[in-house]
Amino acid sequence: MIQGAHRAVFRELLRREFTERYQGSVLGVAWHFILPLVQLAVLSWVFGELLKARSSSSDLPYPAFLALGLWTWGLLANAIGRGLGALTENGALIGKVAVPQDIFIDTRIAASAMIDLSAFVLVLMALAVFGYLPQVSGMPAMLAGLLVMGLFGYALARLLAILQVFLRDIGAAIGHLLTLWFFLTPVIYARDQLPDYVGRWLAWNPAAAPVEAVRAGFSGLPVDWAALAISAVTSVILLWASRWLFARARPHLEDFL
Repeated sequence: MIQGAHRAVFRELLRREFTERYQGSVLGVAWHFILPLVQLAVLSWVFGELLKARSSSSDLPYPAFLALGLWTWGLLANAIGRGLGALTENGALIGKVAVPQDIFIDTRIAASAMIDLSAFVLVLMALAVFGYLPQVSGMPAMLAGLLVMGLFGYALARLLAILQVFLRDIGAAIGHLLTLWFFLTPVIYARDQLPDYVGRWLAWNPAAAPVEAVRAGFSGLPVDWAALAISAVTSVILLWASRWLFARARPHLEDFL
C-alpha cells in the first residue's frame, strides 16, 4: 500500500515536471528538440566543413555520426543537469511529504530520459528519411549503449544531487565540467582518428564506450563489448555509492536544505 502511494506521488511529480517546468513557454518541451538540432547544425558546419572532421565509418556522413553521439551524450548530460538540483529546489517539500526523498531526483531524471529517448527516436527517423537505416544486427549494441549511458547518468546524477545539498559549489562548477567532459568524449570526433596514446587515455572515460557502441551498432561495425562492460560496472558501482551516501545523508538533509 505504501509502495502504491509512492507510485502515485512519482506520477504526480512526473506530471508536474512536464507542466510547471514549461509553464509560460510558447514552445515548451519542443525546446529540447530545437536547441540540439541547432547545436547539431553548428557543430556539423564547424567540424564537418571548416575543420574537416570525419566519421570513422566511410558510409556514415559526419552529420549522422555527430547526431548519434550528441543524443547519446545528452542522456548523461541532461540527467545530471536536471537531477543536480532536485533536492535543493524541493527543500520546502522534503520533510513535509511522507515519501523517500530521492523520489524527487528519480522523477526529474525519468522525465529527462523520456524526452531524450523520444528525441533519439526522431533522430533515427530523420536518418531513415535520408536513407541511413540502423543495421538490424547492431540493434542490441545500440540498446546496450543507450542503457549503459542512461544508467551512468542516473547514478552520477543521484550522487551529485546528494553532494549538492552539502557542497553548493558543485552547482556552480558542473556546467563547466560537463563542457570539458564533452570534449574529452568522442562525440564530435572518432577516437581512431587521434594519436594512439591519446585514444588510449580517452578510453578510460566511462562515457566513451556507450557513445561508440551506439554508433558501431548503427553501422553494423564491431563493438568493444569489454569497454562497454567496464562502463556498465562503473555505473553500478556509482549507483551503489549513491544509495550508500543517501542512506548516510538522509538524517541530515533537512538541516542543510
